Amino acid sequence: MIRLWMLLGRPARLHFILALAFSAAAGAFSIVLLGLSGWFLTAAALAGAAGSGLVFNHLYPSAGVRASAFGRVLTRYADQLVGHDATLRLSALLRPKLFSALASSQRGMTPMTADELSSLIDDVSAAEGGFLRVIAPGAALLASLIIAIGFTFAANLISGTIALVALLVLTIPGGLFALRQNKARAEDERNLARASRLQTARTVENAIELDILNALPQEADATLNQLDAWSGARLSIGIPFRALAAILRGAGLMLAIFMLWRGVSGAADLAVAVGAALALMAAFEALAASLGILNAANEAELASNGLADQLEHPDAGWNPAFDNAQELQGIFPIIAAGLVARAAENAHPTSARSFEIHAGDLIQIVGPSGCGKSTLAETLMRLQPVGSGELSFGGMQAEKVRVASVLEHISIAPQFPAFLPGTLRAQMHLAAPGSDDDTIWQALNIAQCGTFLNDKDTPLDTEFINGMAPFSGGQTRRISIARALMACPDILILDEPFAGLEKALAADLASSLIEWALAGSRALIILAHAPLDFPDSTLTQKLIDLS
Repeated sequence: MIRLWMLLGRPARLHFILALAFSAAAGAFSIVLLGLSGWFLTAAALAGAAGSGLVFNHLYPSAGVRASAFGRVLTRYADQLVGHDATLRLSALLRPKLFSALASSQRGMTPMTADELSSLIDDVSAAEGGFLRVIAPGAALLASLIIAIGFTFAANLISGTIALVALLVLTIPGGLFALRQNKARAEDERNLARASRLQTARTVENAIELDILNALPQEADATLNQLDAWSGARLSIGIPFRALAAILRGAGLMLAIFMLWRGVSGAADLAVAVGAALALMAAFEALAASLGILNAANEAELASNGLADQLEHPDAGWNPAFDNAQELQGIFPIIAAGLVARAAENAHPTSARSFEIHAGDLIQIVGPSGCGKSTLAETLMRLQPVGSGELSFGGMQAEKVRVASVLEHISIAPQFPAFLPGTLRAQMHLAAPGSDDDTIWQALNIAQCGTFLNDKDTPLDTEFINGMAPFSGGQTRRISIARALMACPDILILDEPFAGLEKALAADLASSLIEWALAGSRALIILAHAPLDFPDSTLTQKLIDLS
């Protein structure tokens, strides 16, 4: 957890320090309140039994009890307030940095799978909750133990020494042993959790197909068995801590009885001994109950280290360092010599292809599904490393050019576009922040969106809710094309742009895109299953067949 916090630049340092102080104070006040109350009640009873109740000064201890109660409430509230504020500050810094690191290091445009996203969310929650679940309660527990041992030493030196030795002997070896045993269980649970998420996600995402094949019951049973194994692993995590907790509770009770015996026998002041006995019982009970801190610490540490690893490598492995990167002056020409693209290290590669892309070119990359059209396009965008062969942009080798510098010149309209919640205008602003409505309408008209948007009263205010587009599939693809046009790219990549369109509308869209390309010395790259017929133009048409 500390490693992750340091990587983030130690955010909210003062708030965390204050929260630790308040947490420690709250723990101390709790034990002081209990010990002082025990001493006060016993001393008052002894004074009354001795007939000296009228001269017993109850004002100071009474004030101490009330002050301790007030201090405990105040510091607990302050601990929660400041601690949550510090955690939220850390979260506000962690999540954008983590998102940026994951987006930069991701290969291609494939989104995270459901199980990967679920694991990431759990890791973030465990890491963010590390302070509130581990560090702050640990500070409170340490303070309460110190106060309890202090009470015991105040009652009698020998008693205090015995209590301190018992505490150290039971907590250090026992805690280390339980922690070591639990760490292995926690790692097993973490692996089973990931496997369970993968199995569950696979079942849910393919439920319709499985039902059609009458395989859903078998897959559901396999998912249930996997979840049962995960549940059993989670239950087994606390076994070492539960055994140690029982020992600590017993030790606290025995020490309390020992202190009472010391007081009754006259070896220690009885009133102080009663206060010490109550303090010891409360402290050891808190220690036993707080052993879950160690379990939470294991989870938070594993999660934090995983997130820290991702933050320490926030860049794509094929992206050159800033100091070694060459400045890209222009994207053209793009020259591929024996270029092989690969979606993953163990994925099937595309066949080697050699070609050039210049301004004024219309490139068609065709082939059946799975042949690598999208992977080749992603490689041209530098979203994939070069599998083999050579690739250069504007005379510079791809390996020496930063990914972001290439993306400044290229936009893509995918076959299945994604939209964030918000208005249509907001979708366009993602590509061109601050652009006016006239500019947005120019892009929408080029993408032939006016035919369906003009029917709406305020089309640019049309809402996209939870990623669901209020348009048909063909319409959302054209909106995606308009959004890509808003970035004013030198190269526009279109994935199946004419799928599902009427012949006349497809022809109008093709003519409009060609006119846009010619107007700015740009290039078009079309991904399709088969070569498409384009109207005659001055664009130089080239075909890359991956079939």
